[in-house]
Amino acid sequence: MKSWSVAALLSLALALPGAVSAQTLADYDYENLAFRGIGVDFGAVWPAQVEPTLSFGVRADMGYVGPHVRISPAIRFWSSSLRVEEVERLADQILLICEKQAAASCPSSLDLGEVDRSDLELSVDAHYLFNTGYTISPYLGGGLGLHLLNGQGEFINGTFVEDLLDTIVPGVNAIAGLNIPLGESLQILAEARYVLVSDVRFGYLGVGGVWNLPTNSGQ
Repeated sequence: MKSWSVAALLSLALALPGAVSAQTLADYDYENLAFRGIGVDFGAVWPAQVEPTLSFGVRADMGYVGPHVRISPAIRFWSSSLRVEEVERLADQILLICEKQAAASCPSSLDLGEVDRSDLELSVDAHYLFNTGYTISPYLGGGLGLHLLNGQGEFINGTFVEDLLDTIVPGVNAIAGLNIPLGESLQILAEARYVLVSDVRFGYLGVGGVWNLPTNSGQ
C-alpha cells in the first residue's frame, strides 16, 4: 500500500466522525477518560520485508473522550524472519562496503544465516463507533505508536548489522473494525489495521476481547 493511500485513509478516519456527528471541540474532554476495562487481541500481520507471522497484544479501554470516540491504548508484539531476498540484499551491501576498501580482500559471497526481526508496539488509538441501531457497531479510527524494533541472528549478533536493525521509531495506525457486545461486561472486537512505520510497514487482521468494569454510566 502506498504511503499516500495510508495517509488518505487515516485522514478519512479522523475527519469522518466530525462530519457525521457535527460535534464541536467543546464536546470532547480528556477529563472523561478513566480505566474502564482490559482485554487481549491476536491476529496475523504481514510486515514489509519480513515473513508473515502472528501478533499478540493487551489493550485497555479508557472510555470515551467525547460522543462515540473511544480511547484504547495497547501493547503488541510480533516476531518473524526477514525474507530471504532481504537477507541477501543486506549481504550484498556488506560486500559492497568491503569492495570499496582499497586494500581489502573480499569474499565472493556472504552467508548471514537466518535474521529475525521483532516489534514491540506501544500505541494509543481513537475509535469512532457508529450508531447503527443494531447490537454490532462498526468503527473507524487512527492512532499513534512507538515501535521498539529488534534484529538478531547467529551471524549478525554484536555487529553493525544488528545495530542497524535495532531501532526505536514512531508509527501511525489506520483502523477499521466491528464492536460486538456480549452481555454487559464483555466486548468482542474484529479489527483490521495498517501500521505505517519508517522501517517496517505492516497490515494486521485479528480479533480480540475486552472485559469492562461495572459502571453506572455509559456512552
